[in-house]
Amino acid sequence: MGVTARVTDLAGFVSGCEGPGKTTALEVGATDFRVNQIVMGGDRAGLVAIIFEVPSVAAAMEVSAGINANAETVAIMKDSGYQMVSRSLMRNVATKGNTDGQYGSMLLMSGGQVTDEEADSNLDDGWTHMSGAANGMRLLQSFAAGATPTPWALIGWTDDLDAYVAASAQSMADPKVQQNFADGNIAVHGRIITKRLV
Repeated sequence: MGVTARVTDLAGFVSGCEGPGKTTALEVGATDFRVNQIVMGGDRAGLVAIIFEVPSVAAAMEVSAGINANAETVAIMKDSGYQMVSRSLMRNVATKGNTDGQYGSMLLMSGGQVTDEEADSNLDDGWTHMSGAANGMRLLQSFAAGATPTPWALIGWTDDLDAYVAASAQSMADPKVQQNFADGNIAVHGRIITKRLV
């Protein structure tokens, strides 16, 4: 589950998320909790993205309710000038590596439906090129994100953005990767670059 928000007092919000925010998220059912800021992303630049890893749709609902019912987390949001912009639930379709890294890159994509097995195989083809520059990658599909022209997202985590960009270009030039995109009718609509805060 991902929440984007405008935050007036970023330092205060980050401090709160490092303490009661993360603790509460894990207590109410999240299995992991991260906070990023969108640095490059068109009209989304500057927004804060709060990520709650959840094991199910029901857990996502419980986490959302729990965060908004907790006095400490509500105070953090109020004191930092937090204003929610969106809340979406994405399904983890395929993963390689882990989510460690100072930076994140998200490709926003449209495309047809593929099986999880096909998606995992396709991500393997890209990971062959990306593994030297990325700590991990994940393919996500929108489950509850409202009407969106980009229901697919390919996220990568890295500590070296320039190496990541070079590896990405190499991956996109691979005929096998290009064929995967063609077979799935996949089109890339944009990229967002984030910086990890928590």
